[in-house]
Amino acid sequence: MATGCGLLLAAVLGVHADDFWRRKPPSEWTVDEALQILKNSPWTKQESVAAPSVNCDPEDYDEYGNCRDTRFQFPRNPPRRREVPESNFNIAIYLVRWESAPEVAAAFARLEALGERASAVFQSPPPRRPADRYVITMNVAQPAKGSGDPFALREDNKGKKPVRLKTSRGTFAPLETERSGVGANEAVHFFFPRVQGGKPVLDAKGDTAEFVFEGARVTVKCKFSLDKETLQ
Repeated sequence: MATGCGLLLAAVLGVHADDFWRRKPPSEWTVDEALQILKNSPWTKQESVAAPSVNCDPEDYDEYGNCRDTRFQFPRNPPRRREVPESNFNIAIYLVRWESAPEVAAAFARLEALGERASAVFQSPPPRRPADRYVITMNVAQPAKGSGDPFALREDNKGKKPVRLKTSRGTFAPLETERSGVGANEAVHFFFPRVQGGKPVLDAKGDTAEFVFEGARVTVKCKFSLDKETLQ
């Protein structure tokens, strides 16, 4: 199943009742405010995803990529969609974060300054933020039951990029992927190019970037609306 995150990063959005990051410098953020940046803010959002509760044997797919197993008949490319009983699904909660936003880096630094290193680590910070990369982090606040590896990618993409960032300049695959943490704070970090073919992948005047993760059992899509202040 797929979900769309719709993460809007433009600071002008009045989505949150208290946009404290607009009126307070990071040095004045409380622990709760720093955590809000990292968990539920214009730069981060948690999304619920319905995941099938059963796995299809790799040899049991038809020519359309649909599982012949009657427990798992949710075709990917059907002329008519067959429904799967609701009981065959359970809920996973994914978190997607645009790490390159200055506010996100400031939130991690603020937690460290307040002596909340354990809280910072639990939020799965990226191991690094290269100057020539845009970094997006995914972790799982709640895994689907019996789902196995929540970051496993689909193997039947037939040449498609299972992880990609689509902007007005094209579609880009991550140059690097790195996993970090264990257990509840395990995450995967995707490092996308800032420049490819000698041209920026984002329009400096403002752009929209859609992040797509096609996993073995779920697809997560997040659309980032980026203003010039965010392109750092």
